[in-house]
Amino acid sequence: ARRLTANLAITTQPFYSPDGSLIAYSGREEGHLEVYSMPSDGGPPCRLTYLGANSTVVGWSRDGKRVLFTSDAYQPFSGTGGIVSVGLEGGLPRNEPYGLAVSITFGHDGGVAIGRHSNDPARWKRYRGGTAGDLWIDPNGSGEFRRLVDLKGNMARPMWIGDRIYFLSDHEGVGNIYSCMPDGSDIRRHTHHVDYFVRYPSTDGRRIVYHAGADLYVLDSSTDQICKVDVEYRSPRIQRQRKYADPARYLQGCALHPEGHSVAVTVRGKCVAMGNWDGPAVILSDPTCSDEGSVRYRCATWLQDGKRIAAMVDRDGEEALEVHEVGGENAPRRFGELDLG
Repeated sequence: ARRLTANLAITTQPFYSPDGSLIAYSGREEGHLEVYSMPSDGGPPCRLTYLGANSTVVGWSRDGKRVLFTSDAYQPFSGTGGIVSVGLEGGLPRNEPYGLAVSITFGHDGGVAIGRHSNDPARWKRYRGGTAGDLWIDPNGSGEFRRLVDLKGNMARPMWIGDRIYFLSDHEGVGNIYSCMPDGSDIRRHTHHVDYFVRYPSTDGRRIVYHAGADLYVLDSSTDQICKVDVEYRSPRIQRQRKYADPARYLQGCALHPEGHSVAVTVRGKCVAMGNWDGPAVILSDPTCSDEGSVRYRCATWLQDGKRIAAMVDRDGEEALEVHEVGGENAPRRFGELDLG
């Protein structure tokens, strides 16, 4: 894998041209979500639309000379649009005769299938309302569409491969890839994910690539085999490295020592004992605990002897009273049997 864009704004919905030389995508580089194209090997993008509206790329025309997208620029309400196309040199977009849709696929003999309402069922899992995803088909390009299949679910992303139409549906609970014949018969299930919805499937005419969770998969329609795509991304994991937070911003509580020379403060779920003028800061912890970083302390207060601190601690997932020796090496005493209400 190699990076193609380093834009200042979001880029979404990439689609290869039929010959693989270009990639069309939607981007907010200059404000609204507009249509762009760029060389598939990398290079500067070319802005194709200036509609000032939400324009989402859905694919390419049959001949590969126009980019297909949906846009609400010509609609009275945002978020609802029909299929529009624009040439590779830009210019005035052209409305295509497919009506309102959010996805489209072409078959042989002029056939067309479109998806309406929903483009990603994972955003509204198991939705069954009036705007649930629906699939429509014009089998021979006559201009007359009919509903492809009637399933009690949220359907999206039709893909015409060979003699079958593949699509995404969650009518069995979790979004997976199914297929049927152009007349809606012989429904088959091809993926069996149970933890995560299949999202944004796309095809090259033979294989289907999609993601589920944080992983990429490829489904071969000829063999029904699924393989996971291993992508090596050697990140420095900046967000997982330790960081130093300003304790004043995250102060949750404080308790003065009985003699007034020290204080116990609770900051971001951890308790620290320190002198008011000098001396080290001591973090309360259990030396026998291997996962101290996930333990939360609160309500810390000094005991009257000035050598111990009592606090509420949720070690092992259950909150209980603990008494710690400040600066000591012994494990804290935990009163897990107390009913604290």
